[in-house]
Amino acid sequence: MSSSSPDMPPSTKGSMNCLVDMLLQQQSNVGPFVRWHLRRKFQVMEELFRRYLRPGAKLADIACGSGDALVLAAACVPDCEGWGLDMDDPSLEVARQRIPGATLCHGDMGDPKELPTEYFDIVHEFGATFLSQCEWQVLARAYLSLLKEGGILLWELPQRWSLAHLSYLLTLAPPRANETKVKRIFRSFLPSKYRFESDASVKSALQLAGCNYEVLERLSIGNFYFPKKLQWILDWAWKCFGDRMFDILDRGARVVWPRDVGYYLVIRKTATIGSSPRKQ
Repeated sequence: MSSSSPDMPPSTKGSMNCLVDMLLQQQSNVGPFVRWHLRRKFQVMEELFRRYLRPGAKLADIACGSGDALVLAAACVPDCEGWGLDMDDPSLEVARQRIPGATLCHGDMGDPKELPTEYFDIVHEFGATFLSQCEWQVLARAYLSLLKEGGILLWELPQRWSLAHLSYLLTLAPPRANETKVKRIFRSFLPSKYRFESDASVKSALQLAGCNYEVLERLSIGNFYFPKKLQWILDWAWKCFGDRMFDILDRGARVVWPRDVGYYLVIRKTATIGSSPRKQ
């Protein structure tokens, strides 16, 4: 999907570009490929915020990190009520400086007991699911429990056997608390070190979440990705060809290997279980 809807007014498109550029300027020590990849992520994120975030809405950003999504949401809808949850205290401290009006909590994405249940109009989570040790149905249940009936979950997911999945198979497993280097190296040989699930597994996780839902849309973030250790090659080529090179590679990957590096599922929480059928 393109970064903006075809019928979007030119003034809105220009505003989106300005906000995304603002966020990119705040990213330090990233190369051209990572910057291009982040641009695509932020563009889709902003499109969704503009579509679903209403004035006065209550937004929870799960695994908020240093607050990129909350900054973007506040720029799109200044009077929204922003909440963030993360386990990394240094990242939360940066977020507090960037969004002083947000309510930021230290907590676990799989058990967000610090956040009020059935309170939020929008729950957003981006880029953390594949790192989580929780089963995806646990995450789905936790996120949907935070939403009011009729609320929207904006859930970014990685697709199994995408180029991102294949690239991460070549990297070390993410570190765990109290884990020795030997155990981490051993775990790095296991495909399960990162969580990339099939579409069927995602559907099953939602069905086990304990409430009814409706999938409204699915938005691709892109199809091209490159292993981190080799991204310097792309960054070198970028000096000659610019971002157009990444766009061409992404279009080619869409034809040759049409699996999403990442995609958003937009899910509406409907009635309580048993009162109406689920839709997928």
